[in-house]
This record gives sequence, structure tokens and C-alpha cells, in this order.
Amino acid sequence: MMEHVAVVGGGITGLTAAYRLSQAGVHVTVIEPDRFGGKLQTSVVAGRAVDEGADAFLLRVPWALALCHDLELDGELISPAERSAQLFLDGDRKPMPEGHVMGVPTDLDALAASGVVSAAGVERVRADLTLPADPADPALVGGDVAVGPYLRRRLGDEVVDRVIDPLLGGINAGDTSVMSLAAVVPQLDAAARSGDPSLIRSCLAQRDRALAASGGSGAVVSAVDQPAAAPPVFAAPIGGMARLIDALLALMPGIDRREGRRVDAIERRTAGGVDRVQIALDDGSTLDADAVIVTCPAHAAAPLLAEVAPEASSAFSAIDHSSVAMLTLAFEGSDLGDTTGASGCLVPRSQGTLVTAVSFATSKWAQLRDPARGDVILRTSVGRVGDLRFGDLDDAVLTERVLADLDRIIGVSGAPSEVRIGRWMRALPQYAVGHLDRMDAVDAVLADGPVQVAGMALRGVGIPACVRSAEDAVARLGVSWPTRRGLTS
Repeated sequence: MMEHVAVVGGGITGLTAAYRLSQAGVHVTVIEPDRFGGKLQTSVVAGRAVDEGADAFLLRVPWALALCHDLELDGELISPAERSAQLFLDGDRKPMPEGHVMGVPTDLDALAASGVVSAAGVERVRADLTLPADPADPALVGGDVAVGPYLRRRLGDEVVDRVIDPLLGGINAGDTSVMSLAAVVPQLDAAARSGDPSLIRSCLAQRDRALAASGGSGAVVSAVDQPAAAPPVFAAPIGGMARLIDALLALMPGIDRREGRRVDAIERRTAGGVDRVQIALDDGSTLDADAVIVTCPAHAAAPLLAEVAPEASSAFSAIDHSSVAMLTLAFEGSDLGDTTGASGCLVPRSQGTLVTAVSFATSKWAQLRDPARGDVILRTSVGRVGDLRFGDLDDAVLTERVLADLDRIIGVSGAPSEVRIGRWMRALPQYAVGHLDRMDAVDAVLADGPVQVAGMALRGVGIPACVRSAEDAVARLGVSWPTRRGLTS
């Protein structure tokens, strides 16, 4: 029986692991060099609590919702008031075509009507319905492939450049030309391996199966663009995503919190024939534990694992990371063009902007609207793989550049009343082709030993994936925990 487990990293992954361990009666030490909560931070902008990073989690997969249930946050969950997205193309904002699956068009009439691709581009997409399988397609290769090349072969360059890359590349701040299809978009990977070479038909069949499973409610079409009558795809606690962090910490008053401390080294020790770990901190202190779960970013985890798990260290060292900045700006409503009727706007690389996406926060989230003030809050994303221009700009120049882009995208006639800037350096892991196989090898090497890993680096950047990763790591230590639903873990 585990008596004491150390958790390296106090973000959503680390705190979920600590919570599940504490539920089982295990003493936990959580070590976090910065702020508890990691990328889930909420602070006040224009008098309202606005998220600094992720502002919602997916409901399509169960892990984050189940955690909220155990934290008794069910009654606090809300979903976006606006679900449709836009694309900024050639000086104009156009609606994301309806009926897409992770950017892959399944309604070609809607694609044509949207105006986001040319008539020739629509016909090139239509060719997917008759094109034979390519030897480089996932179904014939057997292994993983890159997102971009596969989708370009099936659907053509235009729809990839103008629709799919802004969506998939934007979510991950990555480059679809090299990112793993299996790791980044398993939904499309499954469709690609269906046996039908047509990706469009496979996505339609996948959607029909989901509709049948949901009783015909229209539950699954896309994670970005949903019909208003469909069940919500995203949720967040009222007051922001930091409510998850607050709730986790409130339910773990007995944990040993080492905030502001960094782990310098991890060593394996054997006592009485049992493997244990010793952890050295940056203040010169050490702590002994039965096991450790390392949940920090891959680039930080790799050196810590070098001695105790060299194979895992090598795999983590090879993972690239992208850096992003998030600028949250408040404007008088009269100083902006129209931001109603959509949750936000994606900006393809071809448009030459520093900005990659704009979230219309006061349209997307009803609780951020203040009718008495009539102001508008925008959350603006900057940076992706291969584009670190913002890193050389101070806050004033960065704000100036972003405002120039916003004027192109939306129309800006007045200065913002408030600006908040967050820089997230090396924040998002990039999953290259074969990533899941490498992570499976890491799991096999660590097996049931006293050193486990969890977090974004493994199998997903979203909050549900982080929660699942934390729970899997705890389970690999042989620890189980109760849930409000009485589910077995």
C-alpha cells in the first residue's frame, strides 16, 4: 500500500493525481515552482473573471466532466452561448462551413455556400468521393501519418490551408504538415482507417453512428461549429476554469504543498527490497516517498527522468513545444465592428497576421456580458510552431501589433480600456508522427514502478486528456479511489 507519493507539478494534471491519491488515504506532497493551477488561471478583466488560458473543456469525452461531478461542480457548469466560428479570409470574416468534422467538410453544398474556398476548391474536395486509396494513406500504411499530407491528398490544398489548418493548427498552435493524425485527431484517424478510402463518406458514417447512439439528438458534428439545437460540446464552471483548481485544493487540506519550489533531481532507492524514490529540491532539502508522478511539461520532465527512467527521458526530450501569448482586451462596444453571432474567428497562416485566433468572449459566454456597460471583451491568441515573433516584442509593441491585426479582422476605432497579456512559453507539446507508439513504449518501460509520468506530453493537450492521464498514473501505482457515482477506477 502506498503511504506517501510525491507529485511534481501543480497544474490540473498534478492536482487531479493528488486528489485521487488523497481520496485513497495516501499522503501527498505536491511540488510546484510557479502557481498552482498551471495554465488554468482566471483573473479579473474589466470587472469580470476571465480565463487566462483554456476557457472550457470538451464534453464528448468523460474524464473532465466526471471529475467535476466528484468535485460537486455539476451545478456550476455552463456552456457557450454562441457555438459557431468564423474564418478571416481575404479581408473578410466568413462563417465556418456547417457540417464539418474537425474541419473536414461533409456538406459540400454548405462548403460552396460559405465562400471560404473557390468553386475549384469545392470540386477538389468532391473528388475525395471517387479517389482510390493512396499507398501512403493510414489504412494501407498501417502506422501513423502526418495530418497535412494525408488531408491534402484526399481533399486538396485549398480547404486544408483555409479551413483545416487554421482549426487543427490553431487548437494545438502547431503545424499540420508534421503533426500526428492518430495523436492529434483520433476521430479523423479512425475515419481514415474505416476501409472506405473516402474520408468524407467515412466521417458521415461516423456521424451517423454517433447520432444513432445518441438517439438521433445530433450530439456529435464538430468540436467547433454546432447547430444551436444540438447538445453542448463544451462546458466550464461559472467564474472560470480556476474553479476546478480551487475545488481540488479545497478538498485536499491535508496535502503537503510545496509552492515556489523546484525539483532538481529524482533518484530511485531500494529499502527492504522495495523500490522507492528520493527527491531533491532547489532549497537543498530532500524528501523520500514510495513513488513519484511527474506531471510537468516534457522539456522540464526530461532531465528529471534521465537517471531514473532514461528511455522516458529520451522520449520526452524529443518532443517539441510551441509558445503562445494570449492578449485579453476590453473595448467599448461602439469602438469595435460586430462580434455578435459567433464564438470567435480563426485566422489562416496565409493572411499574414500575428494573431492566429480571436475569441469573442462576451458573445461566447453570457456571464461575461454587462448590459449596463455594453463593453466587449476579446481574447486574442498569438504564436504557433515556427512563429515566435511575439517573443521579441515588449508588451507595448505586442499590443500595438495585435490592435493593428484586430482592426483588419474586426474593425477597431478606439483604444482598449484594459489589456491583460499572458505569455506561455514552450507551453504546448507537439505530437510528431509516431507519438502514441513512443508514449506506449514509455508506459511499458515504467510499467508498475515507483516513477510514473502524466500530463499534456502523453496523449492530449485538452483538460479531459490531462485528467485521464493523471488517473491512469495513479491507477498504475495500484491505487484506487471512490467516486460519487460509485464507478470503479
